[in-house]
Amino acid sequence: MTSRPLHALLLSTALATSLLAGVASPALAQPQPAPAAVDTYTVPDVGTVTVLTYKVQFVSADPATRQVVLETPAGARWAVIAPPLVGDLSYFRNGESLIIRKLPGVVTALTKAHRGKPGEVLKEVVVDAGLPGWPEGFGLREVVLTNPFVDINLAGGTVSFVGPDGDLRTLKAANAKVLEDLAKIQPGDLAQITYLEGLAINAVR
Repeated sequence: MTSRPLHALLLSTALATSLLAGVASPALAQPQPAPAAVDTYTVPDVGTVTVLTYKVQFVSADPATRQVVLETPAGARWAVIAPPLVGDLSYFRNGESLIIRKLPGVVTALTKAHRGKPGEVLKEVVVDAGLPGWPEGFGLREVVLTNPFVDINLAGGTVSFVGPDGDLRTLKAANAKVLEDLAKIQPGDLAQITYLEGLAINAVR
């Protein structure tokens, strides 16, 4: 049995329940699974972060809609939309086991939104070179998103917002400029947020 890292981005089952109403039938709706493991990493300019690991099985994929169905060991199924950055979905085999890990990142820029509607992704790219000091084996993506802030913690230097997958994120400001801009925005304001996050997928065969 071998394990292959996929340096690409696939929405983890931890995020999938928020998408079911829009992309899957009600029959697929299931409670969110518990992670198989919880680990901590120290990331430069971020601090200590919690990485959640999920073990799932790849069930099927629709190349036209890029909807992917995953199944937990307990048999619960989720439908997720794989972003274009994942690449060719035929890479995955029906029935193969996947280990998915999610790594929180940082907010690198923000401002009040002047374009886009709530929940709209304006840009999404893979950071191919990775970032110095970040754990190896994680694919990193940069996302530019339009959405309101849920909470701003100036003392802690963090901002909370709902990502494009419906998952609530609380991320740290990457630098003093972002902290300065945070002070100009209130919770509920529609903002344009640029952030980094990492995901690692291993296909076990």
